[in-house]
Amino acid sequence: MAIKRYSNINFPKWPEFKDALKTLISDEIYQDLVAIHAARILAPDGHMHGKHNMHGSSSGPLGFRRFLPWHRAYLIQFERALRSIDPDLSVPYWDWNADKGKLIGFSGLMGLAETRTLGTGASIQPEPGRVPWFTSPDDFSALTNFGGNYFGFSTELETGPHNRGHVWIGGDMASMASPNDPAFWLHHAQIDRIWSMWQANNPGEKAALSGADAKLDPWDAEFDIHNINDTSDLGDDSYEYVPPTAA
Repeated sequence: MAIKRYSNINFPKWPEFKDALKTLISDEIYQDLVAIHAARILAPDGHMHGKHNMHGSSSGPLGFRRFLPWHRAYLIQFERALRSIDPDLSVPYWDWNADKGKLIGFSGLMGLAETRTLGTGASIQPEPGRVPWFTSPDDFSALTNFGGNYFGFSTELETGPHNRGHVWIGGDMASMASPNDPAFWLHHAQIDRIWSMWQANNPGEKAALSGADAKLDPWDAEFDIHNINDTSDLGDDSYEYVPPTAA
């Protein structure tokens, strides 16, 4: 039976999720997960980039190709950690459209992050009298119905609502240590949900990765671009997204 991932608004196990997160932090498992994303290396030419080449903004075309499958594997690692504490837990997704910046269920859930700077990032232009929002239903529809190829889709998703969401929350979410803030997992579950919907409309569209680049390090003995694509064929990690209902 597939794991069910719910929207943050409909998620039925927030108390259990918060307790599990506290346990992961106290056992330093959470810190180890964060360190994977935060790891950076210096290229011979002086360019600093993520060690695992999982962002196009720092690793160029390779990063845009790896962005979605790498983060899908990363979400599975976090979900496994949660389920090792409570086997009924899953990663909720942040329903941007219904939530509208209220951060329902996780507004006070900070994890290892100290601050958030909601809507005040330098790249966001506030509207008079209110904190700006970073996305719209039109953005969501445009991505799920995107008519281009995988590379174009991944690039649009990363540079669009993915980046804007990180900046909108701010604090640690606007850095490579972004998983310090549990909002990271919810944001990326929504990103993954959009990808899964697009995949259903575009079977066969995959990242052009081969050799070492196709291995999703540091889990390359288990996950690569080929076996991570189908969410329903991941064995015990198989999952599905439960459509959101009204708040």
